[in-house]
Amino acid sequence: MSPITDLPCELVASILRNLDNFSSLLPSLLACRHFYSSFTENPRIQSEVLQRQVTPALLPYSIALMEASRLPRPRTAASIHTLLDTLYKDPAQLIARLQTMPLPMVLRMGCTHNVIHDLAAEFATDAWGLLLQGDSRVSGDLSLSSKEEFRFHRAFYRVELFFQLFRDYQGGEAGLLEAREFQQFLSRHPPWENEQLGCVHDFLEKRLSEASLDVVAHDIEFGEYEIDYLEFGGENYWKQLWMSQGVHFIYQLLNEDSYEAKKALLKSAFSSKPIYLHDALSSPAGDTDYDHVILEDYDHVQIEALAPRRDDQDTDKGPFSAWFSDYRSLPRDAWVMFSDKAGLRERAYVLWDSDRIKRFNLMNVFSSVPEDPSYLCTDEDIVDDMRTSFDERSKIWQKGGSGYWSKNDTSKVEWPSKPILKTVSPVIEE
Repeated sequence: MSPITDLPCELVASILRNLDNFSSLLPSLLACRHFYSSFTENPRIQSEVLQRQVTPALLPYSIALMEASRLPRPRTAASIHTLLDTLYKDPAQLIARLQTMPLPMVLRMGCTHNVIHDLAAEFATDAWGLLLQGDSRVSGDLSLSSKEEFRFHRAFYRVELFFQLFRDYQGGEAGLLEAREFQQFLSRHPPWENEQLGCVHDFLEKRLSEASLDVVAHDIEFGEYEIDYLEFGGENYWKQLWMSQGVHFIYQLLNEDSYEAKKALLKSAFSSKPIYLHDALSSPAGDTDYDHVILEDYDHVQIEALAPRRDDQDTDKGPFSAWFSDYRSLPRDAWVMFSDKAGLRERAYVLWDSDRIKRFNLMNVFSSVPEDPSYLCTDEDIVDDMRTSFDERSKIWQKGGSGYWSKNDTSKVEWPSKPILKTVSPVIEE
């Protein structure tokens, strides 16, 4: 039998370009110099593999994320506008750039898609599970349609692009220019698609809260900083800070096994500033002439005008119908990220196809969903316990202690052999 190195480069290239993703391609390139040479002589292989891993409809978003990472720092309004205009008005131009992208960047795109795919699948499964619990008419294992899968993925890509663009943005005084740029991004979507971003925001915040709880509720240093682990939304500086680091940060936190690794990762963001996606989504935007007009009083032309552009990949009316049904009695300034709709967002109500909504009578299910999400803590005793823990952990910290604190148990507190100078608490920018 002839060794594999005797295969013609053309045949090797044909094998490589038919791989499903970069998780398969990279080991092949590292395993054999002949494979690597065949790959470098056929530069289209990387784009062909990526386009099998990332569907054509999502590819512009994937490339936009990489282009955003290459924008000059600090970000400027002009550079952000140019990239967004290309993404939303001329996505083919972005796709054309794939041919000249270096391999490390394309590998990063594949990695990001894997992270988004895993998080989106987990969110869909969690949301469907809550719907199953809430109504006996909803049944069966979840199998997303291709349209639903695209919609979930696109929402995660848009959230990640928001964080990527604005993490290093050079905003104006009191954040006024920054808020304006946020709306320049969000105004490219109809309100029900921005509510999809709200669904993703709430899911990421929920999962981040669960993954970080052991550290923020027990670490002595974090108690000194009074890091609130019960509050959700725009009022919680710390959760907004950690979410702003993006999906890779959150995914890494979810998959870290050790307490120390999680703590180190959380502390690595202390020098950053939060990007308040929650507040950007919930801020009123649009035509002030209609600020006090409730949604059901809009005529057909006004409803059509709410969608600044049409996405040929997402023409299903399910998300719009679910959004309209639940916001019909509310004015424009409450159309996205309304606090009373948190329970619905936890169930991904604006991400399902109309076929699924009709088949399981989800409109009726949505009408009985609790306003609050399942993870909201309303027990004042638990809130008091958290604040008491701040005081107890701060006293230990001020005396030089560190490590793991538990109520009525200081056995894991570490004390220095000699006095040490404590680090300065991180500065919270309001």
